[in-house]
Amino acid sequence: MLRLKAPATLCLALLLAPPCHAALADWMSAEADTPALLAALSALLATLVALGYRQRLQRARHLLAERKRHPGLPGDPQSLARLPLASWEMRQADLRFSHMSGQVEALLGYPADAWLDADFLGRTLHPDDAEATLAAYRAVSAEAPLLRHSHRLIGADGRLRWVLSLASFRALPDGPGLAGLLIDIDEERRSQELFRNAFLHSPDIMLLLDRDDGRILAANHCFAHHSGLDARQLAERPVSELPIWGDPRQGEQLLQRLQAGEVQNLEISLQCGADSEFNGLLSARHLQLGRQPALVVALRDLAALRQTRQQLRLSEEKFAKAFCATPDGLMITRLHDGQLLDVNPGFTRITGYASEEALRHTTLSIGLWPNALERKRLLRRLEQEGSVQHMVVQIRNRAQQLRLCELSAQPLQIDGQACLLSIIRDITERERMQEKLQQAAAVFENTAEGVMITDLEQHIVAINRAFSAITGYSESEALGQTTQLLAGSQHNQELRQEIHLGIEQDGHWQGEIWSRRKNGEPYPAWLTISAVRNGSRETTHFVAVFADITPLKHAQARLDYQAHHDPLTGLPNRLLFENHLQMALDEALNEQRRGAVLFLDLDRFKHINDTLGHPVGDLLLKGIARRLREQLREVDTVARLGGDEFIVLMPSVHCIEDVELVANKLMSAFARPFRAGEHEFFMSSSIGVSLFPEHGEDVATLVKNADAAMYRAKAKGRNRFEFYSADLSFQATERMNLENDLRRALERGELSLHYQPKQCLNDARLVGAEALLRWHHPTLGDVPPDRFIAIAEENGSIVELGDWVLEQACRQMAAWQACYADFGPLAVNLSGPQLRQPHLSARIGELLQSCGLSPDKLQLEITETFVMSQKEEALPVLQSLRELGLQLAIDDFGTGYSSLSYLKRLPIDTLKIDKSFVDGLPDDPNDAAIARAIIALGRSMQLTVIAEGVETKSQERFLALEGCQQIQGYVLSRPLPAEAFAERFLVARDVTLGADTRASL
Repeated sequence: MLRLKAPATLCLALLLAPPCHAALADWMSAEADTPALLAALSALLATLVALGYRQRLQRARHLLAERKRHPGLPGDPQSLARLPLASWEMRQADLRFSHMSGQVEALLGYPADAWLDADFLGRTLHPDDAEATLAAYRAVSAEAPLLRHSHRLIGADGRLRWVLSLASFRALPDGPGLAGLLIDIDEERRSQELFRNAFLHSPDIMLLLDRDDGRILAANHCFAHHSGLDARQLAERPVSELPIWGDPRQGEQLLQRLQAGEVQNLEISLQCGADSEFNGLLSARHLQLGRQPALVVALRDLAALRQTRQQLRLSEEKFAKAFCATPDGLMITRLHDGQLLDVNPGFTRITGYASEEALRHTTLSIGLWPNALERKRLLRRLEQEGSVQHMVVQIRNRAQQLRLCELSAQPLQIDGQACLLSIIRDITERERMQEKLQQAAAVFENTAEGVMITDLEQHIVAINRAFSAITGYSESEALGQTTQLLAGSQHNQELRQEIHLGIEQDGHWQGEIWSRRKNGEPYPAWLTISAVRNGSRETTHFVAVFADITPLKHAQARLDYQAHHDPLTGLPNRLLFENHLQMALDEALNEQRRGAVLFLDLDRFKHINDTLGHPVGDLLLKGIARRLREQLREVDTVARLGGDEFIVLMPSVHCIEDVELVANKLMSAFARPFRAGEHEFFMSSSIGVSLFPEHGEDVATLVKNADAAMYRAKAKGRNRFEFYSADLSFQATERMNLENDLRRALERGELSLHYQPKQCLNDARLVGAEALLRWHHPTLGDVPPDRFIAIAEENGSIVELGDWVLEQACRQMAAWQACYADFGPLAVNLSGPQLRQPHLSARIGELLQSCGLSPDKLQLEITETFVMSQKEEALPVLQSLRELGLQLAIDDFGTGYSSLSYLKRLPIDTLKIDKSFVDGLPDDPNDAAIARAIIALGRSMQLTVIAEGVETKSQERFLALEGCQQIQGYVLSRPLPAEAFAERFLVARDVTLGADTRASL
């Protein structure tokens, strides 16, 4: 690259440059900060720096023209390889390259085959250039067959590079296309920017003029500064008409002279403002910008030159009298006001003020004295002592930092003026180092870590107080001893070699070691040893810093225990259990032995938590954990997974009988009652067993399979254990899928209500109906309610389902009420979670109101289990529902543990005999006795008694003879959709007569 020795030389270099770029004409008429300016400077740069680029461009154009004239000509590969360019072809329809020469990888880093990907051009274009570039490629056609477009591409290394695309239109086998060259112009573009900045920021005035009429095509910042005119005032105005000439004719005459020929060092005067005059030397050169003749004019300030010469002479005079080569700062100031007359480089280094910033200013005005009283103190000492030596003062540097200095001052006379030569020595670092040494000594003595310094033979030469506090050795006992004084019994040759190697390679070593106190007690320590080297990089000493990490070890042990154990029972948690199981699996596979996982879940534990609260439940879990531990071997692990789930690992078993034995022991542990505070509980558990490796070779599979076996044990009646079998995986997967599908069943419209009639046994009238939820699965068909209701209760979706059922039932009952004669209340089952909702009564009231339904048309069925298990909670809930005017029925009566004293307090209307007591009628004496007792109880309490699940006429006759008022079941009808139920059982309302006749079955 051409290197410019001075700003003026830039002008001469520009004058010598022949024009080569037509875009410069556009720049001539633009403001200095527009993109056109960059284009113009590109023209000048092209000749100054990129003559080779011009030749490459011409040669590239020649190659392109040859390829166009001879489409089959492959070109000269060696010629192309020597140029920073690549040849290419592309389909115009999708702008996808169909060919790219190998030279492109040297340009942008991408291999040639990568360019053939779809939209590769769009992905590599700079976002600011993408739209214009793609439009230019698409615009090429048979009518406008040539393309010349420069733009930026993103290289493989992420850097931007300027390229020039030269292309021509051509017909390709698969349609219209382009063939061309990709030329690297990145260096030229960057050089253009460099020269543009040099032009704009030159300290000399620089102008680019139209040679014909003197219009200003461009002007640099220096001209705008001296003339007081901005870019808008300068653009396109003839230079002769600017208000810078003392005589208007002067501008016209100068322009004529410039048009006549080149000018060299012409001294002229310009008017800058009302009272300011600018004297300078003008040089001008002719150049041709495309077809436009132009002038480049440079004007150097003579005043600046004269002032520089004067300052140089004064500087030489002062230097001869006062300055000497010194690293300290020297400044000469006027004594009476402190004005700086001269400073040396040392002054600049210390204060940050260059001489041109400091001269003609006082030391006070540049803020050299942070406290003006310091200068007065200096002057008083000069007056008293005649000179000052080593006075410690603070000065403020250019960065507003305070520096501590030693100042010596000596008065002297210069040109008859009383001046002062001051020598400043920055002692900030010296004082700071001294302070650091004091601090280091204080830290050494007072740090909580033990510190010792040894020589190369490991003899202790210094220790601090913490060393004595940790080890028990006093300074007199430790000094002169070797480090073996502290070596623990765990130290070995391998550790010593590791420490030595670390210090030798890295200059330090750190790690955990075991050390020994004076009393012989071992303790863990964290040790850092560093080598101390002198100026020759030779090791002279070693510094060891160590800390007693015994408390940290104890804390780590506590944290480790907490991280791996259940905080309630103290048993291992899931994480620790899985670690033990993984180790047992690895050993079993290596040693060809078997093991077992037993998944244990407490039966009906949730009822205890819900009834008596979590504190009682926690006490019970602690007791169960203790008893489980007592049943196992030392090698076995029992862990709590969470809630009421425990899991046992038997890492080694000889046969399945061993597992059965342990499972029976665990079951028998529940035979005796458990105490939890004032309460006593008889508990049971369900256990699932998986064996390894046959039931799984990884932790997750074994636990999952044991869990599946546990669920089978629960399904078979609880209080038993079951081994895993392959069909359980299918059942578990099916259950999971069913649960997921149930969550979406509502939104998919798969749920519906069916209705089953209730009959009065005295006169066979329809006295009501029950709404029953049905699910028609798109692939499984009708899913039994007892299958999906249990899943809904487990995953919590029962509340949402129950609310939907309640709303649909109310809407259906309102629709029937409008069209059909009254037939009694519609019964809807409420689940326990629904009854626990805080705003249940308000919700039902809103539904009744929105549907226009009378409360006596709705009957709510509540299970006996909920009523008896939630005595304190159930009573206010039922009372609030009864206050709405709703009918209440106890469902499944006889299956729970009813308290008659509590039952009589409940605001209920109906007792419902459970189907399990109806199935054996009339032959089973036990079922018959229970049915008679419930009927008698209902009569005595003036409650309506209804039997559900009645399927035969014999059952119906028995219940009628025993005095049961109502029945429900298949003997009357299966549950039916709303339309079928209405068609079969309901009687249309007689609008004319207002009939309200009950339907007869």
